[in-house]
Amino acid sequence: MKNKDRKNYQQLNDETLTRQSQQGEIMALDVLLERYRLMVRRYLLSLINDPDAVEDIIQDTFLKVFKSIHQYRAEASFKSWLFVITRNSWKNYLRSHQYQTRINQFEDVYDLNIAAEQFPENTFMQQQESKMLCIAINALPSKQRATLYLRINQQLPFAIIAAVMQCSLSTAKANHYFGVKTVERMIAA
Repeated sequence: MKNKDRKNYQQLNDETLTRQSQQGEIMALDVLLERYRLMVRRYLLSLINDPDAVEDIIQDTFLKVFKSIHQYRAEASFKSWLFVITRNSWKNYLRSHQYQTRINQFEDVYDLNIAAEQFPENTFMQQQESKMLCIAINALPSKQRATLYLRINQQLPFAIIAAVMQCSLSTAKANHYFGVKTVERMIAA
C-alpha cells in the first residue's frame, strides 16, 4: 500500500506536494525532496569535489527543509527555495570546516563526449576541446563558475540563479556574461 501511495504522490506537482507537506504529510515532503536530490547533489559536487562532504550537506539541507517547510511561502518556486537553503548549508559547512572550495565537475556542463559517441571520427578533437573548456571554467572566479553551472547544467533561469546565489538579477546575468566571455578568451588564446 505504501508504494501505491508513493506513486500517487510522485504524480503531483511541486506546489501541491509543498502544500501537503505543510499540512504534515511526510511522504509528500519525502517525494518532493527525492525529486530534487540528484540536482542538489550535482550542484554541490560542482562546488566541492568531496562526495562525503556533499552527502553531509545534503542531509543538513534536507533536515533544514523538514524543520522549516511550514515557513515556505510560494513567492518563489520550491526548487528555488531548496537551492537557497542548499547554498546556505554549503556556506555553513565551509565555515565550520574551513574548506577550500573548487569546481571540478564541469564535464557535465559542457559534455562534448556525448557528441563524440555520435561522430567517432571527431572523438580526439572533442576530448581536447572538452579538456580545454574544463580547464578554462575551473580557472573562473567561484561566483562565475557557480553561475555557469546553474545556468547551463541545471538550466535554471536567471531569476532563480539570483535567488540561489543571493544576489540581484543583474549580478547573476553579469556573472554569467563575464564567465562566458572569459572562457571564450581563454580558449581562443
